[in-house]
Amino acid sequence: AEWPLRPGGAAISKSTKEDSIPQSDGITFTEVVTFSSSATTISNIDELSRKEYTYTYTINSGLPSQLISSGTAFLIGEMFADGEVWSTLGERTKIMVYFTASETATFSVDWQQKSTSSNEWTNIPSDGYSTILSEINDKGVISATVVIDKTKISDITDYKAEISIAGFKETSSEIKLNAVEATVADVGPVFEKAAATFSATIKGPSKPSSVVLVHQESGKEVLVDLTRVSASSPFEVSHVFDTVYMSSQGNYFFRVTFASGLEFQTNTVELDVKLRCRPLSDPPNARLMEVEITDTNNYKVVVTCSDASFVVMDESSKEVICDTSTGKYDKTDLTPCLRTYEPSDIEN
Repeated sequence: AEWPLRPGGAAISKSTKEDSIPQSDGITFTEVVTFSSSATTISNIDELSRKEYTYTYTINSGLPSQLISSGTAFLIGEMFADGEVWSTLGERTKIMVYFTASETATFSVDWQQKSTSSNEWTNIPSDGYSTILSEINDKGVISATVVIDKTKISDITDYKAEISIAGFKETSSEIKLNAVEATVADVGPVFEKAAATFSATIKGPSKPSSVVLVHQESGKEVLVDLTRVSASSPFEVSHVFDTVYMSSQGNYFFRVTFASGLEFQTNTVELDVKLRCRPLSDPPNARLMEVEITDTNNYKVVVTCSDASFVVMDESSKEVICDTSTGKYDKTDLTPCLRTYEPSDIEN
């Protein structure tokens, strides 16, 4: 018998068997043939499709008793999976593998995840996880999906799928689940009508397609300019408000969107807008100096004498405190400085 397989496949005879036909001098001839094909590199899902071959089975080639039979052989079990999947904590995550099959093949899929503590592979639990198998498409491809209902820190690990199909077992390549991360820089308290800078460092699958800075209390949004953001992770984004007002204070966060459609919202950062108290006039023979008060948003105005020959007249009125939440001083009377004289100077 001859088994030409086209295009480019191989057919190997594994066994033959002859059985007598009762009440006849004829026989039943059975031959088991294995079809195979060299593996191909699949770089994206669009390249994956079931391989289909035609074969011709010829018995007693060239003899008067020659018999020819032809048919189709499907080579199944090729797989594709993205090496990385990105998600956000607290949100639903889908991890998928794709494999080729035939309409008549029976198959099952078992999903496993690697323990973040022991590195051992275990089947995913049923609680909080679900699995989906798609219908076979016109390219002979089926998708197997594991859905994580609410992604947790412990879910950020590696996954793989073991597929049993037509009596064989195939294991997918490992799929790494990553979580988008962001660190938002603190915004120090700023005075009204001054500038305020908001910035964040984002770790994600690609350069964001859009980043919006959102004022939580008012819902106002500002589109962040990404022109100078690098093309590789981590991504540094920032936005500057040239002038802020009391209405600007409150909580802000960045809403990040990637080209894949994945969205991520950062933690909030608080902007505290301070009111500056009105300027005070210098007392006689003195200068005024502003000094920040540690661990508060307030500052004090302190009297310093303009010359070493002067001294503060009233130590209790040497400074006043500006409450930046109201823009008012606790008092406004400031002591002047007086010249000191030696007794000999007075006698003369």
